[in-house]
Amino acid sequence: MFFIHMIGSLALGFYILLPFVVGKIDKLAPTVQEGTISAVQLMNRLAQFVMIILLVSGIYMIFTWGPYSVAWIVVVLLLFLAISGIAGAMGKPLRLSLEAIRNQQPITQYAGKMRMFSTLLAVFLILITFLMVYSHII
Repeated sequence: MFFIHMIGSLALGFYILLPFVVGKIDKLAPTVQEGTISAVQLMNRLAQFVMIILLVSGIYMIFTWGPYSVAWIVVVLLLFLAISGIAGAMGKPLRLSLEAIRNQQPITQYAGKMRMFSTLLAVFLILITFLMVYSHII
């Protein structure tokens, strides 16, 4: 189960690079924007399915691997829910950006939201990874 959990965690690693990908997306040519946003949208959807596997394997490991503090479980669960919620919320600006590009309109109003969501995802993912490695801190 640990191996599945680690592979799932690696799959979410693209969220760490995402702020750099969408950072200057509004400066790119429209065809490049469309391809980049389509790829990010696909990866975001796949990551949401992986998060279900991470939740199940994480809960299994909490109950079978030993004593984790209640505070650690609560903090990790809240971070997981925040990552899940932000990843889901990022779907709308991605979809609207693609529609705007196809209608030959600028995406500047959506690019800011994508940058904000991607930065939050990266920060929360780094934080939850830190807490997974150093579970004895809390």
